[in-house]
Amino acid sequence: MATVYTRLNHKKTKPIYSITVAGTNGKGSSVAMLESILIVAGYRVGVYSTPHLTTYNERIRLNGQPVADEQITESFSRINNARKEVSLSYFEFGTLAALDIFEQQNVDVQLLEVGLGGRLDAVNIIDADAALITTIDIDHIAWLGDDLSSIAREKAGVFRAEQKAVCADKSVPKSLIDYANALKTNLLLAGKDFDVQLNANGWHLIANHLLTGEYSMPALQGQHQIQNAAGVISLLAHIADDIPVDKESINQGLQTVSLAGRLQQVASSPDVYLDVAHNAESALALLEFVKSKKYHELHVVFSILDDKDLEQVVQPFINIVKHWHIAPLKTARTQSIDTIKDYLLQQSASKCSVYESMSLAFEGAMNATKKDDLLICFGSFYVVEACLDAL
Repeated sequence: MATVYTRLNHKKTKPIYSITVAGTNGKGSSVAMLESILIVAGYRVGVYSTPHLTTYNERIRLNGQPVADEQITESFSRINNARKEVSLSYFEFGTLAALDIFEQQNVDVQLLEVGLGGRLDAVNIIDADAALITTIDIDHIAWLGDDLSSIAREKAGVFRAEQKAVCADKSVPKSLIDYANALKTNLLLAGKDFDVQLNANGWHLIANHLLTGEYSMPALQGQHQIQNAAGVISLLAHIADDIPVDKESINQGLQTVSLAGRLQQVASSPDVYLDVAHNAESALALLEFVKSKKYHELHVVFSILDDKDLEQVVQPFINIVKHWHIAPLKTARTQSIDTIKDYLLQQSASKCSVYESMSLAFEGAMNATKKDDLLICFGSFYVVEACLDAL
């Protein structure tokens, strides 16, 4: 990665301010908030975020818009010529394309979302000016380890010496803090250096920095988004000398931010929401949102990859779902539909319908729900993609 990036031989007209975002859950939402706020504040912003939902172009955005096919293919051509004998993976090609396009477009700030882990992720070839760690939970154990301490060390791999960084997880493992201390990373911690307090009209950011105070609720649904917003604002306060942003821009950015697949409402009467929740922490956040809604019966369109923990993702919903609508995902990594069905039938008396495809599952669920019911589609990015295609 670094070899090919050097060979691209960019002649920088100005330095690009780089922010790396890592974590288990909340990366996409935090990147979207940063993007929205910085655009309002007048910066030219490049975003690299994965995976995509409907089109590959979603991974590379310029000022909030996916880049054109021509920009991607031209960049791929430059990378292919530069790589020579170096073998690159699908993800590495895409990462280099994003960095190449941002250089070509002279962005002011590039937001680089880690795909998996941090230390060994492709975006980590960039020595970022600042870093944001969202929440940390058990996921991708085959790559990152099966305990929070090991996973946190991998996430902390995006830190640099004396870099400004923020961790938005109040229960962050000590291993991440130790790693930051060893590097002398200037790290702000949720629960220690900043916190949140809900009030009638919004929420209050409690901190010792210049951006403390009252803020509007983020446009992204779910109370967990306040935690993400607090981390984002605290990072902006931390880097204010380099990337100044005022409170008005922050509030406007929070009010206008959007991100597909994060408690995205796609219909009403009945209310239908799509969410990419696929691990224990995100499933609990989704459950809190469901509990806040008024409805008659809860229907769920669901499936999951075979490397995810089916029990931990499904268990919070076992006693509240009236009807499960399940189907295999369109990938070789899909969990066996028989495994999902058997588990659901063993755990509850809920009705469970099996379909040949996720699009048919979504259609069946829409036909089965009444106007006062609630339909939630979750379990994987593939679930959300299929449901969006079926709309």
